[in-house]
Parts: sequence; structure tokens; C-alpha cells
Amino acid sequence: MLEYIEAHMRAKENLLVIANMRGRSPEAIASKLFEETSVGGLQGPTVSPIITREPNQDWHSVTIVVPRKRLPQAISELRGIGGSGIIVSPVTYIFEEEPPRYTAMLAALKG
Repeated sequence: MLEYIEAHMRAKENLLVIANMRGRSPEAIASKLFEETSVGGLQGPTVSPIITREPNQDWHSVTIVVPRKRLPQAISELRGIGGSGIIVSPVTYIFEEEPPRYTAMLAALKG
């Protein structure tokens, strides 16, 4: 239960942002994000190809987590590098690989 509370506390200050972008590859789009914006997600952006009706469109979907207070800046930066169709959703939980408070509690109980 503590892990869920911790994950929710971490998530409540963040938003999930999804944008469509054109680019020749996921790596090229990620490079553009890193070089020309201040956004990048938790570890980095998730960049996936979009299957379009018309072939050879080079559309990709970019998913990042953005601090709520930086949303206007993030949208502006994404638009500035060709982002469109931007969707923003609340984040309910962000689970860490190792939840720090839970891990500390277990160590304290053992020790």
C-alpha cells in the first residue's frame, strides 16, 4: 500500500503528453527533442511509428511525462519542432524500479 501512495504522490505533479511528429526515424525525433527542447520524459521519450493510410508519411507518436507546471512551455517547444495533435492526460501513478520509501521502511524493520 505504501508503494501505491508513493507512486501516486510522484504522479500527481506530472502529466502525460503525446504528440504526433514527422521524422525519418525514432532516433532522429529523439535527437531533435534532446537538442531543441527541454522535455524528454522520465528516462527519455517513447517514440513509435504511426501507421498511416498514405504510405511513406514518416509520422511518429512521441510520449513524454512533463511536470504539470511546465506544460505550457512543453507544448510550445513541441510545436516548435513540428509537434501536432498534442494530447495531455493526467498521470495516476509513477512506479519506481525500487520505491525509496518502501525500501527504506523494509531496511528499518530488518535493522
